[in-house]
Amino acid sequence: MEKIYILFLFLFSFILLSSATPNDSTSTIYRKGEFITYSQVRVNASDSISNVVINKFVNQMCYDLDGLYKWGLKGMHLVNEKDELLVFDFKTTIYNPRTSILRGGGDVRVTGITKIPNVYVDSKLSEIKHSNGRKDVRLDLASSNSLLKNMIGVFSYIPNEKNKSGYYTLETHIKFGWFFNIFVTQSRYKKIMEWRIKQLVHNLKEESEKRDKALRK
Repeated sequence: MEKIYILFLFLFSFILLSSATPNDSTSTIYRKGEFITYSQVRVNASDSISNVVINKFVNQMCYDLDGLYKWGLKGMHLVNEKDELLVFDFKTTIYNPRTSILRGGGDVRVTGITKIPNVYVDSKLSEIKHSNGRKDVRLDLASSNSLLKNMIGVFSYIPNEKNKSGYYTLETHIKFGWFFNIFVTQSRYKKIMEWRIKQLVHNLKEESEKRDKALRK
């Protein structure tokens, strides 16, 4: 049954990409306590520019979080901004190139209930380049904590028209830790996580198209 489900998810993602339109698409399914979100957006920029933007995102994610907040994480309410249920104050990242472990740290507050300081998330970072020009960047949760029981995130650039356009996609698999699982229902997930995932791919699109436009002037 598990193999059938994985095959179905793969075919569904393939169909989305094969029949993609300029319109954005974001969807979430819930299965056995896990939220699986897939978001894609078409980007009108050359392959080289889009890959440079992904490289910039990864580099700043590891070494320059303040710089990343100016464009890659903008509008995502990760710096102690007011939110309906969970308030994130994402403060630091430390990357160990020897182990490929990225540690993110900050505080999380459940509005009106409690604040949990110094929550750290350790993830293993990996990158894959494909022969067709596709590039994947993957984060796998290295150890569970009160916030997350399991997490996989894969964001990709997929060429469409060579040197003209492509797609940014982000697929996430998230199981919340026991404490936060109490508060994050399926309806609340959309208000807490899904819109942030969509915002991230839009930020990548905006940066790529801005760079492409500047070069064409």
